[in-house]
Amino acid sequence: MRTIRFFPTAEVNGEKIEGTTAVVADVLRATTTIVRALDNGCLAVIPVVDVKKAHDVVRSLSRHDVVLGGERKGRKIDGFDFGNSPQEYTRERIQDKVLVITTTNGTKALVRAAKAAATLVLSFLNLTAITDCLLEQESDVSVIAAGNAGDRSIEDSVCCGLLIDQLVRRAPEQFSLSADAAKVAALSQNYRGKNHQLLSESPHGEYLAAIGYESDLAVCADIDACGIVPLYADGRITISEKKSLCQNEKAENRRGKKARLRKK
Repeated sequence: MRTIRFFPTAEVNGEKIEGTTAVVADVLRATTTIVRALDNGCLAVIPVVDVKKAHDVVRSLSRHDVVLGGERKGRKIDGFDFGNSPQEYTRERIQDKVLVITTTNGTKALVRAAKAAATLVLSFLNLTAITDCLLEQESDVSVIAAGNAGDRSIEDSVCCGLLIDQLVRRAPEQFSLSADAAKVAALSQNYRGKNHQLLSESPHGEYLAAIGYESDLAVCADIDACGIVPLYADGRITISEKKSLCQNEKAENRRGKKARLRKK
């Protein structure tokens, strides 16, 4: 029996997620933007926690192959190529490029989740693809909601809850849920089929609409628009082949079990 646990970003640490497959959601908008960029041909996404680190990474790479994206308080950072709108990352702009990105919440959550055996990027756009991938794994699952400025956000909790619900519905014999995972799975049922309404009425969705990004909400609500599995490993997010993810995870689990046995 595999256990699914749910965490807001503030509760994530390496010990809690060690040996698990972590899944990170920041629906508005970082993980949606990352999924959209990769689906449009981006070679890799490098998430970083602050502006200085973003510039440092860009300087270490060949600038003509790199684009710099990110936001603070929802707006594009001065001097960056793009903001955090998924609509900016068209195939014409992003294909065969490396994206270095920093956002207020999502990239911080991803970096925190990097201690897991494998770390995946979740949005409404690739909900079923992530579900399919997780069903092929063997480890416990840590589902992480990025939230907003340290607080929980309804859209991230619902996205995580829908993932958990899909896993349990499709393989009830495989999974047990923590109390918090069961709560967000139950919460998500109130919004099934109402993604756009959810985002439009959420506090952060209303804020994005007020600063000129209302059209992003429909893009972020477009369930299963991208059938990809983004894997965050070695500091980069790339599209993963599911079989290779399974192999990487199994090897990591074996190493983790050996380490825990040595500690005993």
